[in-house]
Amino acid sequence: MTLLSILIINWNGSRHIETCLVSIREKVTVPHEVIVFDNNSTDGSSAMIAEHFPQIKLIRSSENLGFAKGNNLAAHHARGQYLLLLNNDTILQSDIADAVNVLERDPRIGAVGAAMFGGDGMRRLSCAHFPSPARLWLFSSIWFDPARTQRPWPSSSNVLLYRSDYVEGSFLMTRTDAWRQLGGMDENNFMYGDDVEYCRSLIDLGLLTVHVPSVRYTHFGGYNHTRMGYLFGGFRRYHRRFSTRWVRLHAEFVLRVGLLLRIPWYWLRSIFRKDEESLNAFRHALEVNRNWRDTLIDRHRFGA
Repeated sequence: MTLLSILIINWNGSRHIETCLVSIREKVTVPHEVIVFDNNSTDGSSAMIAEHFPQIKLIRSSENLGFAKGNNLAAHHARGQYLLLLNNDTILQSDIADAVNVLERDPRIGAVGAAMFGGDGMRRLSCAHFPSPARLWLFSSIWFDPARTQRPWPSSSNVLLYRSDYVEGSFLMTRTDAWRQLGGMDENNFMYGDDVEYCRSLIDLGLLTVHVPSVRYTHFGGYNHTRMGYLFGGFRRYHRRFSTRWVRLHAEFVLRVGLLLRIPWYWLRSIFRKDEESLNAFRHALEVNRNWRDTLIDRHRFGA
């Protein structure tokens, strides 16, 4: 019996995908299968997987369908009782049995996240609050370290865990039946926002999201300013889907004003610091502002 299906979306992931797959082979002890959905890679990574990892179920797409749709299509082929969404630029540092144990023993829990570390070995936050209008003034306030702000959450699993509104989509374990009941992820999200919406949707099924610090992984990727449009679009779609009209309008106001304030801030910082990153942020903020409507409707305008 396959207990766990590990879903990996690959797009030109030759830099990390091999070490990711090796870490799965070395660290995962529960019965599992690995399904890689390749989003039309052009760097040879798809051919490498087929040659060196023949036991992996490889699904090739003729176009880049994004994170949400790729996972939805991969999940159609999953046989596991649980699903693990795992980024291709990750390495498992530990076994993931504790995360599976939580789902097996506590029926209240619908999604599980893990402790994330960067490529430099430093801890990175992977737990988050839902993006309320107040928190959208400062995006960094959405993420938090539960060990510093919460008591451990009591669970019948006997695994140390903490409550979280949502967890990073780079490592998100969930119940297959809940996934299918919800229809997977919202395919309007090309990237960013899919993990937020999925964990919020679990609440409608009476299920919760938790963080398990004993499960650890390295994530080499991260946000860069070329993806600014996806970030704003993800937050806007979240409030259009889950919030009352007043809260949605409040969130729209905060996001648009926040963007307009960022534009001169990035510009001034690029001048005084002679900072190329700030100059790039300024340019991308201008682009997002010009195409504000398209952050909701055009999945491909902002790169990827």
